Amino acid sequence: MDKLESLHVFCRVVELNSFSRAADQLQLSNASITNHIAGLESHFGVRLLNRTTRKLSLTDDGRSCYERALRLLGEMTELEDALQGARLKPKGILRIDIPTAIGRIYIAPALPRFAALYPELSLRVHVTDRDLDIVDERADVVIRMGELKDSNMVARLIYQSRSICCAAPAYLARHGTPATPQELAQHTCLGFIQPNSREIVPWEFTRSDETFRFAPQAHIAINHAESLIHAATTGAGIIQLLSSSLNPPIEIGSLVPILEQWESAGPPVYVVYPQNRHLSPKVRAFVDFVSELFAGVP
Repeated sequence: MDKLESLHVFCRVVELNSFSRAADQLQLSNASITNHIAGLESHFGVRLLNRTTRKLSLTDDGRSCYERALRLLGEMTELEDALQGARLKPKGILRIDIPTAIGRIYIAPALPRFAALYPELSLRVHVTDRDLDIVDERADVVIRMGELKDSNMVARLIYQSRSICCAAPAYLARHGTPATPQELAQHTCLGFIQPNSREIVPWEFTRSDETFRFAPQAHIAINHAESLIHAATTGAGIIQLLSSSLNPPIEIGSLVPILEQWESAGPPVYVVYPQNRHLSPKVRAFVDFVSELFAGVP
């Protein structure tokens, strides 16, 4: 029995919570998957999984085995890469999952350069703002905004966003520039509607130990950040959104940041991949590429 292969199969069964789904993903028969798990249980002399017709769950021994197997498989991949690194080239299909705004503004324009660096690599990019499960979607690597829920993933912080208030130069010329968050009440503010709650997102400000929360009485509110930005660039009013979306119009001068000393931290941006794919050439190439890409983002 190839114990490393069986451990790999075992980890996929646990992550997918299904023998049949693991068989489909690994392109093995259901019987082969069963034999791998049975072989491990016989070798270790313990039951790793509780199985019924409706439910699959880890035993205590199975949970310990899964956690250690992830580390072992990751270290094995790292060893192989270290010994073979000079000969290994990223190739095959790389499946990537990215949020809409980040994909449009940053990733998509850079993909031709990435593809030129690795001509043997084929990219399959899924752009969505839904928080999909990386295992269920069979993605190799994903980019996520906000704190991560799954501790079984490897995550590298690539960007720390900020909440920025800004307006068009024409608006500020007509109405003046607020000096404090409290003065926003005398200005026209455009609201962002949170897609899930369908409520206008309140604005938050931080300076040293001071915090201020402002609920914009928006005559115009939109649930689409890009449309809200377009409205602001015409001089319609002041907006507050994340720096990840506002960097391009600020760089060309169509929007001007205000209340900069009151900017508050937004959600972090991570590049994420499963532990058992640690340092695979194609994943490592993309992780290093996007890390370098975002290092230059304001």
